[in-house]
Amino acid sequence: MPIPYRTLFLLDTDTAAIFEIKRLDVQSNNPGDVYFWLYFNKGTQALQPLTFVAMSNDGGVQQREFAQGHLRFTATEGTYTSKEAGVPLLLQPVTPATLPTEVETALFAFFQAAGAAV
Repeated sequence: MPIPYRTLFLLDTDTAAIFEIKRLDVQSNNPGDVYFWLYFNKGTQALQPLTFVAMSNDGGVQQREFAQGHLRFTATEGTYTSKEAGVPLLLQPVTPATLPTEVETALFAFFQAAGAAV
């Protein structure tokens, strides 16, 4: 079932996409209920939530720390280094940040499964 959302950031490569969405149907003072960072593996079509830890913005360089790894990006390039692999994944920011159909389908399935689990 579709959920209303807005894509805030989308970074892409041949093998994966990393993105942040804001759910528009949730009213909460807890940012963790509204904002979600997710990792989409294009090979397996699997969507993995990233557990947000911290963020910074220094001179146009955005950084996000997740339990699973570290994301660093500017308006023109980005890298994601997972704690498991340790090898940086080179990413390209996508503007406008519009999710491809296969990513959006996985996103809707993710939230439908999460809703069923509650």
